[in-house]
Amino acid sequence: MSWRNGPWRLVARRTHLDAKTQRRLWRGLAAGWGATLFACWAVLLVLTRAAEKSSEEAGSMYVTVAPMAAEVMDLRNSGGQLAAQPPLMAAERVARSAGVGPDRLSLRLSPNASVTPGGTVELHARALNLSELVNILRDLRVEGGLSTVSAQLTPVNGADNLMDLDMVLSR
Repeated sequence: MSWRNGPWRLVARRTHLDAKTQRRLWRGLAAGWGATLFACWAVLLVLTRAAEKSSEEAGSMYVTVAPMAAEVMDLRNSGGQLAAQPPLMAAERVARSAGVGPDRLSLRLSPNASVTPGGTVELHARALNLSELVNILRDLRVEGGLSTVSAQLTPVNGADNLMDLDMVLSR
């Protein structure tokens, strides 16, 4: 075998192709392999740029949302607007702002107030619709700074869309 003409002569004898055709075959294989590597590189480049763009968007979203989330967490930890008031008055103001009148609301200090002195309140609200119920439950924590010790919801007899709420709250 002569190396000055390349290895395709040996292959040409075995595949019954002449040397010129064999050279074209090898060049075609080399060009195909190069094109395949180039295509793989191009696909990886496109995917990398898409991932970079996605991470940049996530970073800009984080920069936008992080201060708002920190502010919300600070507001929740501060105890709300009514945190300075006694728990009985705070619970009453939250219920009134939710639209529950004095005819449907009963508040009193809990008999077992020794657990948290001056801070345990029993709230009984009757015939609440869904929006009133949600407003009371949200605002007791957010605005009133009160936490729930126990709660019980019972449906009103004859009215499927109304609920009675019994809660024990503390600060």
